[in-house]
Amino acid sequence: MKKRSKNTQSNLPAGWVENKQITINGRSVEVGTELSIRGESGRFRFVNHMVTPKHEWIDVIGGKKGYEKFRSFRIDSVRTVHRIARTRQSIG
Repeated sequence: MKKRSKNTQSNLPAGWVENKQITINGRSVEVGTELSIRGESGRFRFVNHMVTPKHEWIDVIGGKKGYEKFRSFRIDSVRTVHRIARTRQSIG
């Protein structure tokens, strides 16, 4: 059986950019880095950063313990970029 090759082409619309590493509040943020969001309970793990011609946001997974969800937030809503991970490793 022939091994499937990975699709390296992006399925994003024209003008959209996806980043897996950015800087927030002077700290480097990579996939899995934990963040706290203003007005939200719990911690979130960074997934990616999306840029379109009109908007910019981050996608994260997390929230209150036991109620983790996939969410999107504006970058200016990040309160803290945590240095020490405390959430379950399996959600990020």
